[in-house]
Amino acid sequence: MSYDSVMQEIRDGALMTIDGATGTELGRRSVPMHKGAWCALATASHPEVLYAIHADYIRAGARVVTANTFATTREILEPLGFGDRFEALNRQAVEIAVAARDGTPGEHGPVLVAGSISHVRPTRRGAWSPEASDVARFEADCTEMANILKDAGCEMIIAEMMGCPDFTPCVMRAARASGLPFWLGISTIKLDDEILRTYTDAAVPLADVFEPILAEGGADVVGIMHSRPEVTLEALEMLKGHWTGPMMAYPDSLDDAAAATDNPLWPDPAIDDACIVAHCREWLDEGVQILGGCCGLSVSHVRAIRRLLDERCGPA
Repeated sequence: MSYDSVMQEIRDGALMTIDGATGTELGRRSVPMHKGAWCALATASHPEVLYAIHADYIRAGARVVTANTFATTREILEPLGFGDRFEALNRQAVEIAVAARDGTPGEHGPVLVAGSISHVRPTRRGAWSPEASDVARFEADCTEMANILKDAGCEMIIAEMMGCPDFTPCVMRAARASGLPFWLGISTIKLDDEILRTYTDAAVPLADVFEPILAEGGADVVGIMHSRPEVTLEALEMLKGHWTGPMMAYPDSLDDAAAATDNPLWPDPAIDDACIVAHCREWLDEGVQILGGCCGLSVSHVRAIRRLLDERCGPA
């Protein structure tokens, strides 16, 4: 099985790149975004562009491509009137990613297709409030979604933009119930008080969520994602106090102007290739093995990260 072979590489110390952003890359390629559903509807409206993005990331060196399912939970789709498209959008997103993987030889080893599940839902700035949903319903929806993703061809789940100690375990349990392995990505933000906080609930210090979240167990890889590069190192150092397994880091690249608008997934990156490579050097020194990008990070960034890894240890 490809997943097992990739995980064995990681346990043996391999360094890997995963893909970069999907939503902002769709926007960069002139695909319209929905104000509430972000990139979810692009799967059906522009499948050829989505295929090309996955293929480009594989050619850039990504060993994992993530299906366009971050914004296709029931919690996002139903309030917008798209609940009847829940299964079709999730299934099609995975099928496109699988087709791109199968049609694009990976030069660095087997490429996995991951399904993304998050507890984020739309509000004014794109963050999700835990008070807006019911835990039991959310877990049931995530379990249904994980089974759809598995049936469509995913080999793993990436639990993304996690941080809520009540709702993050729902995603973890859903992945585990489906029989799929999963990686866990936690997001953070630093405000004026210089304290790292969870991205989706700034009232909660990041330091308070690692223990209850990781106590759920089952993750093969844990890391910091969709967080500013300049705070990611501190968050990784904090994570290491609770996690001894493989770590990943894939930051965002959103500038302050974009974050202040109704479209926080603005496509233009705030950092260039050299800047992200400099940060990656720090994260590698901290023990991170898996690197990639989130919102704003492009194919060019992933290609630059892959070159860095080739310099470190030779082509993988």
